[in-house]
Amino acid sequence: MSGIAPGALDVDLRTSQPDPYAGHLANANKGGGVISTEDIFNDRGKLLIRKHASIDFVNAQCLLQQRLLKPLEDQVQVKDVLTNENFLAEYSYFFQSNRDIFTASRHLRFTRDFEKLIQGMRLPAVLAQKMTVMKMCLPEQFQKALFSSWLAALIAREMSLDKDDIYAVFIAGLTHDIGFLHISSEIFSKEGEVSVNDWRAIQSHVVIGEMVLKNYHELPESVPRAVFEHHERCDGTGYPAAKDESGLSVLGQIVGMSDAIQALRMGMFAKSGRNLRDTLPFLRLNSHTHFYDTYRAVVGILRKSGLEPTPIAHPQGNAQYVPLLVQRIDCFKQALSSIKKISKALQGIESGPKGRISMRTFSQLLNSIATSGMARDELLGWIKLIDNNIDDSILLEINEIDLMQNELIWQISNAQRTFNAFLERECNVNSQMQSTLRMYSDLLRQSLEKLRQR
Repeated sequence: MSGIAPGALDVDLRTSQPDPYAGHLANANKGGGVISTEDIFNDRGKLLIRKHASIDFVNAQCLLQQRLLKPLEDQVQVKDVLTNENFLAEYSYFFQSNRDIFTASRHLRFTRDFEKLIQGMRLPAVLAQKMTVMKMCLPEQFQKALFSSWLAALIAREMSLDKDDIYAVFIAGLTHDIGFLHISSEIFSKEGEVSVNDWRAIQSHVVIGEMVLKNYHELPESVPRAVFEHHERCDGTGYPAAKDESGLSVLGQIVGMSDAIQALRMGMFAKSGRNLRDTLPFLRLNSHTHFYDTYRAVVGILRKSGLEPTPIAHPQGNAQYVPLLVQRIDCFKQALSSIKKISKALQGIESGPKGRISMRTFSQLLNSIATSGMARDELLGWIKLIDNNIDDSILLEINEIDLMQNELIWQISNAQRTFNAFLERECNVNSQMQSTLRMYSDLLRQSLEKLRQR
């Protein structure tokens, strides 16, 4: 994902501009369940809302237009805030709804240890408030938080980290996307391609999350940093600071790995019927992006999970996979031509942070395509030899190719996003070179559109 220059968001976003958290509080205010605990003033000392007032939509609109003197969450109370018992019930329902995750947890003998982690949580009251609001207003994000905290803690145990670190990474996994509560919900409801400005706003959630969590001294000191780093990658292609392996923490990389697997399991896999173990092809393509010990721990977890790969039949018959995979390989070859041209061009341009991140991203993309073999004639020849009688073993191989292709499509899309950010915000070359770079970008976009066709 495209990077933000270090320090570019080094401001207190909670008070220096109107806080979208007010809108979430209004949505959570069912039956008057959200009230102000004190008089609320704007940053100029003007009284906006009296103590004990309900944070309804009218009051929320007032707050959304103002910069506040104090963070809003410190001035309100939410009814029925989640307790440890409530969290235990939420996790229990989560496991019941996701049987593969329950199976893995039980098979790895982690269920009881995880229950102890939940029962021993020491969440500050305001942080419990935020998680309650997330559950009510951003339910999908809340489910993702449950998954990420479970897997992060399991990875930490697999890596033989001590109890304090396991607890810290559990809390970091639970709260890693807390910053989304302070970003306008309109961004997430937009359809189509995400603009550069919207993408930058989405990326800011890690900075906001770190600042929010730093205010709670009851939390382990490693938690805010892990949340800040969970989108950083060892190869320097992450955000917000584009750190490389030498500048990253173990806990941040564990949360990052958990979040990446969550995006697959709770996203695409939830719709297709695939299980947690089916993320292995994704891991192989991304082994260079996280600490090797973290990667090795996750592979070990999946292999010991008691789960088997899921054969996914094509809705129009398995033979229909063959022309799809053949078409995609041809499209990958076309995309590869544009990727090589962009990569070469970036190496010859003097650029700032966005250009360097884009250059690293395209370099790693070339490596991923080479590692996967998705543009090789040998793979194309093997696929063309498949007849109409596809047994389960061949189907599983086809499914793995399909998964790797989907991951590469995402990586190409991500690389193009970083390239467009560079072109729009940082590229300083002559008009002829600008035209050439935009032509490369357009050719890559056309290849992507073909790759996304099913």
